[in-house]
Amino acid sequence: MWLRVLSGADAGRTVEIPAEGRSFVLGRVKGCDLVIRDEGASRHHAELRVEPAGGLRVRDLGSANGTYVDGKRIEEAMLSGGEELCIAGVEIAVMAHAPEQPGGGADAPTWSVVSRLVDHGTRGARRATWVALGAAALALAAVAFVLVVGGGDDDRSVPQVVRRLAPSTVLVEALRGDRRTATGSGWVLDARAGLVVTAAHVVNEGVRHRIAIDGLLRPAELLGSAPCEDLAVLKVRSGVAGLRSARLGTGADLEQGETVVALGYPAGAAASDEVTSTRGVVSSASTTFRDPSPDVPRYRGAVQTDTALNPGYSGGPLADLDGRIAGVNAAARTTGSDGRALQGQNYAIGIDRARAVLGQLRRGRSIGWTGATFGYPTTEELLERKLPPGLYLTGAVPGTPAARAGLGGRGELLAALDGRPLGPSLSSYCAAVAARAGGREVKLTLASPGGRSREVTVALA
Repeated sequence: MWLRVLSGADAGRTVEIPAEGRSFVLGRVKGCDLVIRDEGASRHHAELRVEPAGGLRVRDLGSANGTYVDGKRIEEAMLSGGEELCIAGVEIAVMAHAPEQPGGGADAPTWSVVSRLVDHGTRGARRATWVALGAAALALAAVAFVLVVGGGDDDRSVPQVVRRLAPSTVLVEALRGDRRTATGSGWVLDARAGLVVTAAHVVNEGVRHRIAIDGLLRPAELLGSAPCEDLAVLKVRSGVAGLRSARLGTGADLEQGETVVALGYPAGAAASDEVTSTRGVVSSASTTFRDPSPDVPRYRGAVQTDTALNPGYSGGPLADLDGRIAGVNAAARTTGSDGRALQGQNYAIGIDRARAVLGQLRRGRSIGWTGATFGYPTTEELLERKLPPGLYLTGAVPGTPAARAGLGGRGELLAALDGRPLGPSLSSYCAAVAARAGGREVKLTLASPGGRSREVTVALA
């Protein structure tokens, strides 16, 4: 059997699983049979083994973030070909037969194979490698010199990126009744299917949603949400002719210092307004966002830039100069831990991490979501209403488990999940819900003003 890497730094690489009786390990460290270059992968993440009776057995090796098969977290499963493995932000296709290669050639070796070849190479091979690397460095220096002397390439490219992505960038509106509760931005994942990506914190405040297309607001269904990844997918069922799918890049395409462009709609924008844009450079191509606000969680695989992310840009695209989506605009830091003002510390969810999550959301499989919408109380509000720490339940999206359980609209507060107390932030909810899969039931402890409480069991959407 064979594996083809679909996303991440080694996208497009193919490896063969050895015959029965030998373990094939996937993990983050050198020495694994397939190295997963994603910080979310564990050192030794999962094991594959061809069974004597046929088929491929996959077993999670106690990883921190889990092994997924076709969007479902597994401890152990049998594969026959045609499935999709997901490890951290890396998607891997499982194939029963060797794939055909263009021109009849074989794929280039994976990074893990290259590493082992170098480790076991002769001194002459090492010398040849260093000579080749030196020649490559000289070539890159020459290119850099030409670019510096020529100059202005970025200035010419940015308008082209804006023209290319403007038709793929939309205004997203969240509503409760007839009242607009929030606006944000989004980008078109699949124009034909009417699928639009946005940030989960944009749609959290509404129980129904609309998207502006060609100056008109059209109803959109919240197809799937992953609040702890801060991603959501909306589906527009009519009037999709004005949409254009965006092209997705990979994390390997992005480098520190590279120019990037953010597109979006300012807070409070109207359907008739035009998309706006800002530009900046990549400060870090992959980092962790550790400074959440109440409605935005911590997350890994973030792209840090100095591109100005104005209110309303959340959910919009961050693009490279080839016009490919490099990330989903999500958060900004404006003050440091000492209270001093910060400039140019803005974050987008990296496209590799987003790609793995969106693969589930577009199928209607939410992650860690019941359908309830949250409010974030202050300490003063909790004391005044005699409530414990937790999250307000402000409503529920129709058709979700939370709506069927009657959550929201009663002034209740979510105080605990499966017995784990919550704080007044989304991060506390995420720590409690962890990686629980859709369909699993969780026990919610709900508190009312005056000290009353009750427990409700709800399935995750």
